Amino acid sequence: MTAVWGCIMVVPGARFLKGAIRSRTQAGTGLAMFSLCMLESEADEVTLQGVTSVGLKHALDFAYTGQILLEPAVIQDVLSAGSHLQLLELLNLCSHYLIQELSSVNYLELYRVADLFHLPALEEAVVGFLVEHLSELSQNRQDEAQLLPYRLLREVLKSDRLTSLSEEEIWKLVVMWLEHDCRYQYTEDLLQHVRYGLMDVAALHRLARGHALVRSSPTVAALVEEALDYHRATFAQPLHQSDRTRPRFQSLTLYIVGGRKREVSRVRELRYFNPSAQEHVRVAGGSNWSELAPMPTGRSHHCVAVMGNFLFVVGGEVEHATGRTCAVRTACRYDPRGNCWTEIAPMKACREHFVLGALGQYLYAVGGRNELRQVLPSVERYCPERNKWMFVQPFDRSLSCHAGCVADDLLWISGGVTNTAQYQNRLMVYDPEQDQWLARSPMLQRRVYHVMAAVRRQLYVLGGNDLDYNNDRILVRHIYSYDMDLDQWH
Repeated sequence: MTAVWGCIMVVPGARFLKGAIRSRTQAGTGLAMFSLCMLESEADEVTLQGVTSVGLKHALDFAYTGQILLEPAVIQDVLSAGSHLQLLELLNLCSHYLIQELSSVNYLELYRVADLFHLPALEEAVVGFLVEHLSELSQNRQDEAQLLPYRLLREVLKSDRLTSLSEEEIWKLVVMWLEHDCRYQYTEDLLQHVRYGLMDVAALHRLARGHALVRSSPTVAALVEEALDYHRATFAQPLHQSDRTRPRFQSLTLYIVGGRKREVSRVRELRYFNPSAQEHVRVAGGSNWSELAPMPTGRSHHCVAVMGNFLFVVGGEVEHATGRTCAVRTACRYDPRGNCWTEIAPMKACREHFVLGALGQYLYAVGGRNELRQVLPSVERYCPERNKWMFVQPFDRSLSCHAGCVADDLLWISGGVTNTAQYQNRLMVYDPEQDQWLARSPMLQRRVYHVMAAVRRQLYVLGGNDLDYNNDRILVRHIYSYDMDLDQWH
């Protein structure tokens, strides 16, 4: 549809006569200003305040052709005209152009432009730019850091991508900004975005607890005390996660820990793979895997589970100085916030080739083999609040080399081998509220040494071994899925 008006637009130094101003709705560049809701339809002459002749000419040319050449000398004129005429596509193009021009020289000016002309994409880009460069600014250009607009600094502090500074350094930067020109009215709003749980106890006492700004704000003082309480309850930390303890680096990350190598029987290594960083790695030609703090003790055939963004490593097999290997009951916990390990209470039974699952506020260790190579029917759970293991309802038979996963707030166990070397195709589910094991439809094939994973409301079993007609172990190549709602395998 095309609408036509006859109108004279007046700006300082020029008059634009348009006998046929078209609303090019299909191209998305229509002059919304001339709709009935914006302007009297019978007006013959319109005066545009704050719009230059250069800006209006570019805007009108764009309205007709859908094309424009943007340059630094005219960009603000074009933005003013586009804003007055509500040429949204033109404003988006200007925003994209300015994002490409973003630098350490102009980011503050572009933030002002984004705020003035309501350009959310540009504002977000400036915030992202400052998040990436705040460390450089804090260390080398503190005078400039003190001039950051309040809203811009607040959005930067809220970012999960602010990883270039430690939380202590972030605290110092915010305090410096607040004390410059006595901006104490922003104390509570800015200091609440410091993640005090990521600061160690010494830093909390040295920097925050006794600071005048903290004492002046009951809200901030409560956050500091909350962080101190969090650090006092070392073993219960996975149960007390909040925005103040959440790591700023937020990306799904794959970890591998321990295991065996040909040249080293048991390894302590902890490595991680970050998919979001792989594009940079490919360009830079770096390694796909990065090393972190190693485990206290090397082990293999252990189990891992995640609770509260802590990585738990439990049981497994270790090698003694004599060269003898055996299952262990020991357990430890990795904290990615500080890249450090903490020993936790050992299990009641030594276990290897078992299953570990995080369900609610507990870890569950299921079956496995002990230090005497005996297959176990027992199940125990770990309570972080008490740093203690206790036995719960066991299996109806001994089981090891099985697979397991958590789904639908239940713990699922499939396959495995009994103490009489009988391979299993059973699927069992544990209900923690009832402390009860229930049988579900068995798998279509027996499996040991396999894996199981949950995706939405489907369970998948992959790999592993079965026995052939000669009782020889063979690889299982088929992948089967289980529908939890229908209790059926496919």
